[in-house]
Amino acid sequence: GFWDPLGLLADADEARFKRLRDVETKHGRIAMLAILGHLVTTAGLRNPYDIAPGIPFSSIKSGLAAFDTIPAAGTFQLIAFIGLLEVGFGLRKEEIEAAQLKASGWDQATI
Repeated sequence: GFWDPLGLLADADEARFKRLRDVETKHGRIAMLAILGHLVTTAGLRNPYDIAPGIPFSSIKSGLAAFDTIPAAGTFQLIAFIGLLEVGFGLRKEEIEAAQLKASGWDQATI
């Protein structure tokens, strides 16, 4: 079985629980990267190059206000790149997880 103290998945099977756990892990990682990015840019650390021709990274606002400054094509590129990462990871998820498990020195008995 799986641990569900609040009974939120009372009618779900273990496969559904595993899917939700994977999604929660992914969202947690995205949230950690987002807060790190926000802290770095709020601290004033910027890439010295241009995000687009004539638009230096130093002129980009912090947080969601950055979308007011980034050109529409740049926003599309960001979304497309994130989508490619997502698809690429999805296609190789089992292989990546097996390699990470092997590299960690752990096995199914110790997880």
